[in-house]
Amino acid sequence: MSWKNIHLKWAVLGLAALSAFGAVADDAKLRHEGVATCASSLCHGSSQPLKAYDSALQNEYTTWSQFDPHSNAYKVLLNKQSQEIARRMGIGPAHEAPACLACHSDAVPAAQRGAKFQLDDGVGCESCHGGSEKWLATHYQSPRIPRSEHLANGLVALEKPDVLAGTCLGCHVGDQNRYANHRMMAAGHPRLVFELDTYLELWRTSGGREHYRKKAPTNHSALWVKGLVDSSRRQLSLIEQHGAGRMGPIPDFGVFACHSCHRDLRLTAFGGSSALGTAPGDLRWQDAHLLVLRRVTAALQLGSRTELDRAVIALQKAAHGDASSLRAALTQTRAALSAVEQQMGSVSWSAAQMNAVAQALTDASRRGEFPDPAAAEQAAMGMVVMLAGLKLDQGKKAEINRLFDDLRDDNAFDQRRFVKWMSVLGTRN
Repeated sequence: MSWKNIHLKWAVLGLAALSAFGAVADDAKLRHEGVATCASSLCHGSSQPLKAYDSALQNEYTTWSQFDPHSNAYKVLLNKQSQEIARRMGIGPAHEAPACLACHSDAVPAAQRGAKFQLDDGVGCESCHGGSEKWLATHYQSPRIPRSEHLANGLVALEKPDVLAGTCLGCHVGDQNRYANHRMMAAGHPRLVFELDTYLELWRTSGGREHYRKKAPTNHSALWVKGLVDSSRRQLSLIEQHGAGRMGPIPDFGVFACHSCHRDLRLTAFGGSSALGTAPGDLRWQDAHLLVLRRVTAALQLGSRTELDRAVIALQKAAHGDASSLRAALTQTRAALSAVEQQMGSVSWSAAQMNAVAQALTDASRRGEFPDPAAAEQAAMGMVVMLAGLKLDQGKKAEINRLFDDLRDDNAFDQRRFVKWMSVLGTRN
């Protein structure tokens, strides 16, 4: 699968987002020994890939330090933009603020930092792979010491889609302890952008070097939908925590779609959508992943498509209801997502199915079902996944470049141009 057709400017944007919002493992009881413990040329610090192990290239540390945006996550906090955001928020220096360090570093407590641990290493190995206190000295001794023992000692099973998605989403979307709230964004923090399959591929091949050796081919279409489902679930949790569960009469506006309010006041249409049952002026929850997932389930003719449609409409209507209606809508939407996930297991992702999904994304774009930059970019990334699966992406390089170039700036988002390029990409020739 080739991703070189993604426009350079979009790739830089995606990787910058990775740099700003790394993934941090929730393993508070284990000591993190630091990336320096992985840096030996006999371990993961080789200058070139080695063939000693089938499962490791042995140059992972070198790739991370030179090409992986996660290694620069802490350094981002030292730049002028981060300093200004922290000043506006009144939280002290950004590189010392817990709210910033939570995603820009491997923010474990001082008592759990090994002798070689350095906070300014940014988002390092153990941020994703887990604290290595109990498995560092033995994890290479396979098969003599089974992997199951290493997993029991705290190694994170990133080969499992559920675990992988959860690790990434903790920062790239948010969780119970990490959340880019409205105050933070109003101070200048970039809007969070994430799509699991696209961002993993951009990260895995950053700098033109593979971060790890694949053990099995990736079903990019299935991973894409997995990301949509899990991102939607995570967003529901944020709505519950910061929308329905927030103390006080006003929820945190960070759980709403930015474009509900941040639009040119000269526009006659202001956030309404007949497809979602919302009226002009209504606020919408963050729903970019859900909007795309609705079209996928319809294109694949899943039995859960009607259930998901009803749930999403109920969820958006509940934004203007009482707490009990919101709780009911959250429960309904979670149930619909579980049904979608179960039924997706039987999808083979044939050429006909990928064509159907690509056409559905095009048609929905023309109907205005992706009304803002957040939804548009999710639909665009999904379109590229489908085209790549169909091996049509190489012949659409220029059009894909134009599409993502137009999506770089939220303030310059033009739905007419978005529809134009999605229509061109949806045309088979």
